[in-house]
Amino acid sequence: MIRRSGWLLLLMALNACAGNAERSAAGKTVRDSAGVSIVAHSADFMAALPEWTLDSTPIQELRGDATDTQFANILYAVQRADGGFYVADQQQRDIKAFAASGAFERVLSRPGRGPGEVGYVSRLQMLAGDSLASVDASNRRLSVFTPDGRFARQVLFPRFEDGSSVRITMLLADGRLLGSLRQPRVEAPENRDSVYRTPFAIVAYRVVPSAGADTGVLLTAVDTIAVVPDGESYRANTTENGETWADEHPLRFGRNTIVASDGRRTFVATNETAEIVEYGATGIVRRIRSARTSRPVTAEDRARLEQWVLDGVEKSGRPAEAKADVQRMVKGWRYATSHEAVGRLLVGADGSVWAEDPSILEDDPRQFVVYDSTGTALARVVLPPRIEVLRVSMREILGVWKDADDVPHLRRWSISRQP
Repeated sequence: MIRRSGWLLLLMALNACAGNAERSAAGKTVRDSAGVSIVAHSADFMAALPEWTLDSTPIQELRGDATDTQFANILYAVQRADGGFYVADQQQRDIKAFAASGAFERVLSRPGRGPGEVGYVSRLQMLAGDSLASVDASNRRLSVFTPDGRFARQVLFPRFEDGSSVRITMLLADGRLLGSLRQPRVEAPENRDSVYRTPFAIVAYRVVPSAGADTGVLLTAVDTIAVVPDGESYRANTTENGETWADEHPLRFGRNTIVASDGRRTFVATNETAEIVEYGATGIVRRIRSARTSRPVTAEDRARLEQWVLDGVEKSGRPAEAKADVQRMVKGWRYATSHEAVGRLLVGADGSVWAEDPSILEDDPRQFVVYDSTGTALARVVLPPRIEVLRVSMREILGVWKDADDVPHLRRWSISRQP
C-alpha cells in the first residue's frame, strides 16, 4: 500500500517525465530535448498530407510585356502595405516602384556604383514603415530607401585580409545582418579524388560605424549562429579558351545547406538528414524532422540537365571552340546518387515554413511541404509549371510566372485548399 506522500511523489515524478515525453497525434510526435523541441512526422503522416494548389486566376498581376513594365528577368520583388510593388530586374539593372494597379511610379535605384545605385540585386526586403532594403552583391552593400523612394543609408560589406568571402542575406529585426562567412579554400589531400563538403559559418554581422566609409558603415563584428557544411564538391580540371587548370566543381544534384529567415527566426537545412533546424536569439529552438525517402537521381534526370545546358550554349551564339569546352565539361560532370531532401526554404510572414522539393530545371513544377509556426506539417503545395515563388503565406503566394515566350509576369495568387 502506498502512503499519501508516496502518491504525491509518484505524481510529481510522472509530471516531470511528461515534460520530456513524446506527445503523439496520429504520426506526429513532439518531445523536449534539453530545451529544444523535436517535432517528428512519420512517413504515413507525410503521405496523408492534404494537397493545396493555386487559384487559376491571380489576385493581382504586373504584366511583363506591358508598356510600363517590360520585364526581362525579375530577380526579386516585394509588396508594400498599400498593395504596390518594388521590382528588381536583372537586364534593366534597376529597382522600380509600381502602384497596386500596375502603373509605374518611379525608379528608386539606377545602374551604377554610387550611393543609392545598384549592380546586382540578390534580395529586396520590406522594412518597418514601408522602407526598403536592397542587398547588392556586386557592389558589396545593403542600401536602405525611405518610403517615398529616397536613398537613406548603406551598409558596406567587409573585406578580410585573409581572403575570406562574405555574403549578406538580409537585415535582421535586431539591426544585425544575416549572412555567411567562408574561409579561403585550402585543398586537402583527402579531397583530391573524393566528394567533400567544406564547412562555413552562418553569421550575424553587427553594424559598426566607420569614419572612412562613404555615407555608410562597415561591418566588422561577427556573431556565429552555426557552422555548417557547404555544397558537395569535387576537384576536376576546367578547360576554357585552350587553357586547363585544376578547379572545384559542384556535385550535380548534390547536397547543399539551405538557409532562410524572417528576420527573427532562422531556419537551416544541411541535407545531411531530412531535418530543418530553427534558430532563435539564443540558439537552437526546434528541430523539424519528416520521414521521407530521397528520390534517386536517374539517367533521365542527368540527360535533362545536360541537354538544357547544351541547348542554352547552342542558342548563345558562342564560338565553336567555346561550345566544345562546355560539351566536354558537361560530359565530365559527376552526379549524386539521390536528390537532397530540401531544395529551398521560405519563411512566411504568418510564421509558416515552406520546404521545397528539389527540381531538375528552373521551369519544372514546384512542390512544397508547408509547416506551421510550431513545426507541424500542414499540407503539400503543388504549383503549375513555370512559377518561381518569391513570398509565401498559408493564404497566398507572390511569384513570377513565365509565359510561352519566356516573358516574366509578377503575380499574386490565393491558395486553394482541397478538402
